[in-house]
Amino acid sequence: MEKQILYIDSDMASYILIAEILRNSNVKITHCKCGTSAILLFRKYPSFDLVITETRLPRASGFFVLNEIRKIKPDIPIIAQTASVLDNMKKKCLEAGFNEFVGKPFDLSLLLSFIGLKLIKFKTSII
Repeated sequence: MEKQILYIDSDMASYILIAEILRNSNVKITHCKCGTSAILLFRKYPSFDLVITETRLPRASGFFVLNEIRKIKPDIPIIAQTASVLDNMKKKCLEAGFNEFVGKPFDLSLLLSFIGLKLIKFKTSII
């Protein structure tokens, strides 16, 4: 069964990287560039299995997105990602209710383990 990820980030390079890595997996990625469009999309289609969101987004922060999505689907895993260099950002994200935190640039093995890709069979290997 195909898993669905809502990926929220205004940075196209990050989205392209994630999409390319997951291209040969049984994961479908839906991309939103801003927080408000992500919330509207999630309200209409709450069937996503995972959300990955940048904390700094146009129109609505990742923290606001987290709270709005939790109102709709309280148990969905939500991963925070950010390029913020604040020392306490990871602590702040986890205390806010994110399930995991990944900094940018990505530690791909960490991100993939968070997503649970150890359970997904790849058709080709990624180098």
